Amino acid sequence: MKNECALTTLKIFVHTLILSIVASALHFAYTLSGENLFIGLFNPVNESVWEHLKFMFFPLLIWWVVVYLIQNKKCAIPLSTWIVSAAIALVAAPMSVVLSFYSYTGAFGIHALFMDIILVPLSYFIAMCVASHFLKYSSPNKWAAMISVVVITAILIMFIVFTLIPPQLPVFYDTVTQIYGI
Repeated sequence: MKNECALTTLKIFVHTLILSIVASALHFAYTLSGENLFIGLFNPVNESVWEHLKFMFFPLLIWWVVVYLIQNKKCAIPLSTWIVSAAIALVAAPMSVVLSFYSYTGAFGIHALFMDIILVPLSYFIAMCVASHFLKYSSPNKWAAMISVVVITAILIMFIVFTLIPPQLPVFYDTVTQIYGI
């Protein structure tokens, strides 16, 4: 079944640009808030890879909710399809960052701020393309949607918990301050 209300390539480009701008602004939200703990739970609190994944997850989560509310008025997209597509995007975006970042830094020894910055729109674009394809061609059942809600909730909880109690692993290490977490 083909869903005609799926995202077009142009919409994916536009939304990628918007999300990338939002992510750039959120990079500084914790510092600008006077290091407010609540703000820090949803935005990077340091320069670790883990903390930067927050602006790959939270703006995209809000985007999926808002766009569904807008699109649902125009199209009859089943909620289960939308939820599963959102989960795919919310896993794909951070995973794209992690896989790309550790590929060029770890495997090739390249450390370039420009490449770090490019990862944001690239990862949003990849995630939205994969999720859009799923949105367009699939019709998952309620169990897939329920599992997707569990996955999204688990990721959200991990971001909050690991901000407060980060594991002593390289992905959580801030190379600037040389500490873990806040």
